[in-house]
Amino acid sequence: MIIVSDTTPISELAKVELLDLLPQIFGKVVIPQGVFDELQTGQHPAASLVQNLAWLEVVTVNNQQGVEELQKSFNLDLGESEAIVLAEEIGASQLLIDEKAARKVAIARKLPLIGTVGILVLAKRRGLLGSVKDVLNQMQVKGTRISERLYGQVLTLAGEMEGE
Repeated sequence: MIIVSDTTPISELAKVELLDLLPQIFGKVVIPQGVFDELQTGQHPAASLVQNLAWLEVVTVNNQQGVEELQKSFNLDLGESEAIVLAEEIGASQLLIDEKAARKVAIARKLPLIGTVGILVLAKRRGLLGSVKDVLNQMQVKGTRISERLYGQVLTLAGEMEGE
């Protein structure tokens, strides 16, 4: 199973100290160089964490023209564009990506997707997480925007809606 990740899922899981869910669920995670570089900028929550993770592999994307095309045509950032192109290049089993515009592009290109909240639901189903709701609330406190609709859908999927 080959998993490629964009910056946001790694960042969001790092904010709530759940980055270790990725190797527990997927084993190894591959990120393009652009994502690694984004994770190193400023006061990024994952900056010091991603330096020496044995389960995280940084790969250079070969098709730079494809990356530039996605950036220009769809206004995606470098990390998103590289993650999509890399997922295609290496035949990824899953692409971890959250941003709406990037997800639309990935879906159009028939890439299998999962986002941060999907990882939380999967972790709960595998017994790695006690409460998705607690994590979502913690993420919101730390600045993550989650629409009410998505919040409700995720809790339903996790079997945590009131009255269930």
